[in-house]
Amino acid sequence: MNTYVMMKSQKGSTLIEAMIAIVILTIGIMAAMGMQIRAMGASSAALNRTDANNVAASLLEIFKALPFDDAILAQTVASPNALVDDATTAKYTAAALPRMVPFVASVPVAGTIVDRSGITYNLSWAVQDRVLSATNTPNKIIRVFMTWNSVIGQQRLEMTTIKYKNIQL
Repeated sequence: MNTYVMMKSQKGSTLIEAMIAIVILTIGIMAAMGMQIRAMGASSAALNRTDANNVAASLLEIFKALPFDDAILAQTVASPNALVDDATTAKYTAAALPRMVPFVASVPVAGTIVDRSGITYNLSWAVQDRVLSATNTPNKIIRVFMTWNSVIGQQRLEMTTIKYKNIQL
């Protein structure tokens, strides 16, 4: 008899419990969807950064293979602090660097490239001539800059190498 009285006083509690469970489940599913969307954006941004790294590394390898006195490697800045100033950088063109053409899909405007996945990158570089005082050996500091827009905002990549006059590839 006692059990019957307890069950009779709990009318409708199952419906309320089910609605609360549905709300909690919905919040959990929405959180999981948000994490998935964010993970997809981060994955896309990582792919773009990998593409930018590949293009920049290829460009640096081409620079290393060029003769030390090549016109493309002419000094663009006089001090290392100016290397980050976009006004003093050389802009990429397919005519100036035909060996880069296999690495990019198209070059719509000087200074920009479009990779095979359709992402547009701004590509430039800066060269600074130096002489090592201890050995009197000339060298060049070459920095490659790439910027692009991704789903997580504007991204920037900078790679640096040093080219020595007495080293031939």
